[in-house]
Order: sequence, then C-alpha cells, then structure tokens
Amino acid sequence: KPYKIFRKGDLKIGVFGIGIELEGLVPKKLYQNTVYQDPIATANHYATFLKKNQKCNLVICLSHLGFKYKSNKLSDMEFAQQTRDIDLIIGGHTHTFLKKPVSQLNLDNKEVLVNQVGWAGINIGKVDFHFSQNSDEKKVFGQSLFVKDDLKSI
Repeated sequence: KPYKIFRKGDLKIGVFGIGIELEGLVPKKLYQNTVYQDPIATANHYATFLKKNQKCNLVICLSHLGFKYKSNKLSDMEFAQQTRDIDLIIGGHTHTFLKKPVSQLNLDNKEVLVNQVGWAGINIGKVDFHFSQNSDEKKVFGQSLFVKDDLKSI
C-alpha cells in the first residue's frame, strides 16, 4: 500500500514512506525490480492527496533518506524544504541522534518537524501533537527518551 490512514477518535492521520536510492548501495539481487521514484514528487503527490482529498489532520512521512549530508545528496532536511502538506518526517538511514525534533519550513512556509533517534533502540522518539477543537491550530512537543545513557559501552 502506498499510504495508510489511521483514525484516532475524530482525527485522521495519514502515513506514507519514502526510501533512499538503492542502486550502488545495495546489491541488485536484494532489491530486484524495485523502482526508485523521485522522492519529492512522490511525497508531494501522497501528502497532498492525504491532506486535501482524504482530509487528514496530520500527515507523517516515514523516511529513509538520511538526516543531513555534506554533499548534495537529498536528505530529510532538504526534503522537508521541497515538499508540502507533511507535518512530521520520521527519518532513518544516517542513524542520527537528535535530542528533539528539528523544525524546517516547507514550500508553503509551514513548519515541518524532522526527527531521527539513532539506532538500536538506544533512544525512543516521542512527538505529541495537540489539536484544538475550535481551529486548525496544533501544538507540538517532541523529545528523545534516552534508554541507554552510556553509548561507549555499545
């Protein structure tokens, strides 16, 4: 399925995923006929569909692009700036440890939260969205909960 909609009371939460280009990273026999599509165009298509057509109150992108690179490789930070209708990007691939989500402005100058919590269950990410019953306003609180404080022993 290209997306999933979860219902929590009166709220609709749309979720979809985006992955990194596998060619040159993973042996062809492991991804076989998987076709890499432009992540920005794909994300904009599904996020707008979920937000506008399906009337989702919250749209989450599960990303495996990586948090940030020194090169011009597409990362979650750049991805957030080049998309619209995404509220939260939960990232992976670079195993970046963030103490709290990072905010970026999207194409419409709206806030997008980007979070990544490392690897191996050392951190647990927590992001709470609080919705107002009287408006489209939402408040967001996010943090990482450190399961293991001493990373040297891992």
